[in-house]
Amino acid sequence: MMANLKYWLKGLAVAALSMVVYAGALGCYIALMLLVISMEEGGDNLSAFSVSLTEAVVLLSQGNGFKTGSITLTIMPLLLTVLLIALIASLAKRVGTSLSGCVAGTIGWVLINVFFANSLDIKLVDTTGVVAVKTAIVFVLGYAIAAIPESPLTKRDLDWISEHVSSPVRKTVTIGVALGVLLITVYLVIGLIVVLYWAFSNQSAMVKLYELSGMQNGSRILTTIAMIAWIPNIAIWAISWVFGAGFSIGDLAEFTMWSGQGSALPSLPIFGLLPQAIETNWIRIALMCVPLALACAAGINKGFHIRVGNSDQQIDVKRVVLGFAYPAGAFCISCTVVSVCSSLLFAISSGALGSKHLAHIGVDVISSTRKIGQPTAVGLFSSWLLTLVAVSMFFGIRWIVKRVRESRSGASTAALESDNREVANAARTV
Repeated sequence: MMANLKYWLKGLAVAALSMVVYAGALGCYIALMLLVISMEEGGDNLSAFSVSLTEAVVLLSQGNGFKTGSITLTIMPLLLTVLLIALIASLAKRVGTSLSGCVAGTIGWVLINVFFANSLDIKLVDTTGVVAVKTAIVFVLGYAIAAIPESPLTKRDLDWISEHVSSPVRKTVTIGVALGVLLITVYLVIGLIVVLYWAFSNQSAMVKLYELSGMQNGSRILTTIAMIAWIPNIAIWAISWVFGAGFSIGDLAEFTMWSGQGSALPSLPIFGLLPQAIETNWIRIALMCVPLALACAAGINKGFHIRVGNSDQQIDVKRVVLGFAYPAGAFCISCTVVSVCSSLLFAISSGALGSKHLAHIGVDVISSTRKIGQPTAVGLFSSWLLTLVAVSMFFGIRWIVKRVRESRSGASTAALESDNREVANAARTV
């Protein structure tokens, strides 16, 4: 009984410690930022709003938007979300994990967030039930990252799979999932590089927006650091932009490689780094071919392990056919992983900044997923077809060489037998 209680208390400790560390660090920064802004810009003491703003940001980082006046903010700061999940996973791994601890920690985490939601002066977009579900998903995800690799149930399931599933099938699934995750990771890195290029090339526009707002240097620095929390969102939008789908800021602006202008955008400095249109055609074509080329290269590198054998050995048709069937299955799994992960990333990166013209900021999930999924699938199966053609040509050439050798060997044998017959039939001279 005491052992079970210990596991329950460990789960509650993970939830409480995670919230203390996360909300404490976030609250200190928000209080500092509001203090500096109120000192430099004058007016009322904004630090009095630090507690309520901290609670709102804690909920926002878990997908719960809020309304205040004409502003409706539902765009998750994904950098804070990732850091929160990593914090929960780290503390859970250090304290210890169990099923009862996960249940207790989830209940405690949900209760804390529901308390925050009920103590806010501003109105939340979601109901209390939705807040509970979203916050529970965040905690369970972080706890599972720590618990699943070390769980006895995981080891038992892996042993059962190794006993009942053949090694080629396990290898196919592993390669398919790993290849899909690798491609998504490369796409995210490309999006981050593009955002850094935007920030470098459009820094003058951001400075101009700061000057128009009249903010002092301290307020600019702290506000810029706060806006970094939404950089992963813009990096995901940049993936859609690079691959041809683009993104929009409500119905006020639409950014693609062919157009990059907007009208009446809010004077937020972060909007200053949004891109201009690309005027060179070959650059646009090259960028749109990136997922196809990457998928093709990754498929050729990771997908095939076909043994040719010596020219004197008989061709094992079954092994060659399986050598192409398993990569085809792995590529199907990779395409599914890329499509599902990209759809999820595009969905959680978008949101609202208002209720009318800014009701939707971000990407069109279906269009952007298609722009990534289709070139990735074409690239993977192009590598499959190229390998098939290359192997077929190799076996064809080897078969032709073998037939030529056999014909030459047969001709030589026939000539030798004819010479022997002529020698035997010749008259002997005594």
